[in-house]
Amino acid sequence: MNLVMLHAANALCSRVHHAEKNRRGRRAGRFAGTVPVILLAVALSGCATLARNRTDESVVSARQLSLRGINAAQQGQFQEAEALFQRASEMCPLDEKIRYHYAETLWQLGSHAHAVAHMEEAVRLSGGNADLAVRLGDMYLAGGDLQRAAQQAEAAIQANRQLASAWALRGEVLRKMGHDEEALASYHRALSYQSHYPRAQLAAAEIYGRQKRHARALATLRTLADGYPSGETPAHVLMLQGLALKELGRYEAAAEMLALAAKQQSPPSTEILACLAETQFLAGDAANARLTLQTALTRSSQEPVTEPLTAQLLTLQQKLSGDMRL
Repeated sequence: MNLVMLHAANALCSRVHHAEKNRRGRRAGRFAGTVPVILLAVALSGCATLARNRTDESVVSARQLSLRGINAAQQGQFQEAEALFQRASEMCPLDEKIRYHYAETLWQLGSHAHAVAHMEEAVRLSGGNADLAVRLGDMYLAGGDLQRAAQQAEAAIQANRQLASAWALRGEVLRKMGHDEEALASYHRALSYQSHYPRAQLAAAEIYGRQKRHARALATLRTLADGYPSGETPAHVLMLQGLALKELGRYEAAAEMLALAAKQQSPPSTEILACLAETQFLAGDAANARLTLQTALTRSSQEPVTEPLTAQLLTLQQKLSGDMRL
């Protein structure tokens, strides 16, 4: 009886031992299968981190190159700026700001077609940024592509209806098309969002002058002049005020304004001097008109002069020689 029980116990122990051994084998197998998966995950994570680090380094390097390009462009070193922006755009082709600066530099260098291509890409990458759309529209406008310029103006207005430059661009397109009243409406809309806006104010004054609405032109130009710090009003703005006063028959005030414009320039242009001499004569000041005309003739030999301006000088010289009213 004891012998039978002993054999039974030994058999049970043997089965338990084999079962435990099998369990350990299965655990070892499962662990062995898990190790490569873990190692692969770690390896892939490391590759992703490395790729991300390399990308981050490229972005940083591209932006550093871009900053150097901006600095070079600000100093007028456009060839150097172009090379820097080209490298930056190659390293980071999806950065719209780099594309924008690259386009502006190419434009300054006269590579207008390439500039437009890069500005188009900048607009696309930005998702239709309104400011970039306006700049692209200005480039189209400069190239005479009124249809595309109009499209960019409308796109910019849709993106930001309070953007003054977008309305001004729309006005420019309409003015080029000969739609003066619609252009004026767009310029006034621009000025409602930005009261001191020389681009819009000068264009509006030009339309008023063409329509013989000289009082409105003068009022617009005076508002423009008031927006500048004292003594810093551009000579061109002063000259236009003088011409508006002249058209209104206010010759003495016109002569004073034109003299101020001539003083603002150093040296004064032939155009301003010719206008001043003519206005002085109309004001009854023939002596000063002759002196101013002589200075204008001297200046005309030192700078390019258009045919209409040359004709104006000759006519004025003849009138002054005969002491006749113009």
